[in-house]
Amino acid sequence: MALIESSNLVMRAISEGDWPLFERLHQDEEVIRYAFDKPSVDQIRERFESRLPIWSWGSEHWLCLVIIDKLSNQPIGVTGLCQAENNTNHVEVGYLLLPEFHGKGYGTESLLALVKHAKLHFPIEQINAIVTDGNVASCKVLEKVGFVLRERDPNAYQIGGIDYDDLLYCYQV
Repeated sequence: MALIESSNLVMRAISEGDWPLFERLHQDEEVIRYAFDKPSVDQIRERFESRLPIWSWGSEHWLCLVIIDKLSNQPIGVTGLCQAENNTNHVEVGYLLLPEFHGKGYGTESLLALVKHAKLHFPIEQINAIVTDGNVASCKVLEKVGFVLRERDPNAYQIGGIDYDDLLYCYQV
């Protein structure tokens, strides 16, 4: 897969050398607070390794891209997509950024570039994103890119023993 570029960022396929970044993203309380309970290192490694195979349209695993700041050449997070299980023309997107890069516009910029790339290269009709209720920053990122809140699934997910609603955002291509 070719690189995806935007004004300030480059996104490339994840590789074995990205393990420290991936592990940190999945253990940092500020990053995972609205995403999931802290997984074990073995669980993180399993997630990581599931994203390493070369991805192409029709793959069952996530396309996982490392987001890199062009100016510093520093990895700042990951983003990606996967095809929906029940609809081959729908994909789900996701992203995690290191806390020191929150609030700087990188989430929006990387998602805009990913959406543009997906629209140009894949036969998709809809892009979905699921956000845990309370994750205001992620909701703002999605809305800036053009996603619309379509559904609220009450008490759909539990983090730290607390039930949260899932918010389903959609982007019509």
